[in-house]
Amino acid sequence: MIFISTAMYVEAQKIIKKLRLKRDRSINKFEVFKNDQITLIITGVGKVKSAVALTYILSREVVTHRDIYINFGICGTKDREIPKGEIFLCNKIKDNETKFTYYPDILLQHPFKERAIETFSRVVVQEEVSQCLVDMESSALYQAASVFLKPHQIFFVKVVSDYLNIENIDKEFILDIIDKGVDQVIEWINAIKDVFNYRREVLTKGEEELLKKVVENLKMSVTMENEVRKLMIYYKLFNDDLTEIIDKYLNIQCESKQEGKMYLAELKGRIIC
Repeated sequence: MIFISTAMYVEAQKIIKKLRLKRDRSINKFEVFKNDQITLIITGVGKVKSAVALTYILSREVVTHRDIYINFGICGTKDREIPKGEIFLCNKIKDNETKFTYYPDILLQHPFKERAIETFSRVVVQEEVSQCLVDMESSALYQAASVFLKPHQIFFVKVVSDYLNIENIDKEFILDIIDKGVDQVIEWINAIKDVFNYRREVLTKGEEELLKKVVENLKMSVTMENEVRKLMIYYKLFNDDLTEIIDKYLNIQCESKQEGKMYLAELKGRIIC
């Protein structure tokens, strides 16, 4: 299952329409829209509302390693060189009040630029901001999501809407800003959906044997094995042959898991570069 949250309905409107999501009338505490593979919830604005809503929807399901969570919505930026409508995937989340910092583990290739985002509980001025992007939910959402999901299953996709001045932002403006890039976001959602929730066998029996040998050679833990499997599946979805990317590691014999981690980081870099 793909779980998506937006703070406001207007942020979700295009996604709901394009993915043909239907309102779940059995839930009356929040606005929830679904199809067989996606659940989208409108959380409300702010850290408390967003964390409560996300916890509510995730706790209703049996969340597994095949599920992912995506927060989608608008954000501000202090960088006026960034055009309105540009889409970013957040690689760092800072809570301005607690000063805690969180790092989603971005394993898979994506079409977006990466930036850090800072979460505030109020409207701010540029001098207060230490990160590139600004919103009012991300840090709380990350904390809530991490109770149910691993860092590599959590994504924050943000559309720049303003330069920390929200006076002229209305419904039509938000719809227009989001419409510019929503098709790219949906294409990406469909791509990662196949990695995490694939219904068919992506790897052949021979490729499974190669993967098993690499796992043994690099002395991978179960967590490392799960990570490399997802990387291999993602690579295979966009390439016909795993041999070129995996061949080097078939003849390496690691002495420790730490050494294996170094090779895993190298492999990850080759796939998502």
